[in-house]
Amino acid sequence: MTFIDPLAFQLFTLAFVSALLFYSGISDYLTYFKKGARTVYQYLKSQVLVLGVIGIVILGIGLWGELNWPLTTIVNGTNVLGAYNILFYDPYLMLGIVLVGFSASVMLNLNTRYIGLLAVITGALSVYYGVNAYSFGLTTEPLVTLLLYVAFGFTAILTFPITVFIDNMIINLHSSNKGPSKTNKLVGFQWKLIFTSFVLFLLFAAASTILALVVGGGALTQHLINPP
Repeated sequence: MTFIDPLAFQLFTLAFVSALLFYSGISDYLTYFKKGARTVYQYLKSQVLVLGVIGIVILGIGLWGELNWPLTTIVNGTNVLGAYNILFYDPYLMLGIVLVGFSASVMLNLNTRYIGLLAVITGALSVYYGVNAYSFGLTTEPLVTLLLYVAFGFTAILTFPITVFIDNMIINLHSSNKGPSKTNKLVGFQWKLIFTSFVLFLLFAAASTILALVVGGGALTQHLINPP
């Protein structure tokens, strides 16, 4: 089996996703209060188009990794299939599914909260994978790997309340010509909950970007010095 390790590229795609989520979050938040929901929806469609393209790339690489198990581990001088395939490709594939699903939902003017629920499951599994990678020392930098998986995991988990906000205040309002209805309005507690989730989402997205770039940069350097 030919050894192919696209890990550095995978990490950079993760950095692209988290950086775009961070920028889009701030941009949409400011636009919502300045220009309203309908303008935000137009911006959101442009943003998810880029997310969708990256999601398709991630989905393709994830499927390839799941079906081929390209990464190997040396045991007693012999290359054998190892746990790296599970660790690196399972969450990666799930992320691709979430990104493509979210992009399609926005482009088709559908509710996004169902993808948000899927993101919660994906995020929880990402944290679980990271904890196991740290516990078993599956990487050369177990702590950084743990932080990366936890940061991306909580970014995904915190997506759910944001998708509820998108459905209630952007997509449904954009579809209606009558303005906000009772179901579109959020009470004070809901606003506080969503705003808190949004701030935490931005913090975890920023942390994910930095960690993915750090780990990806290290992996790229090692691959350039010692190509497989």
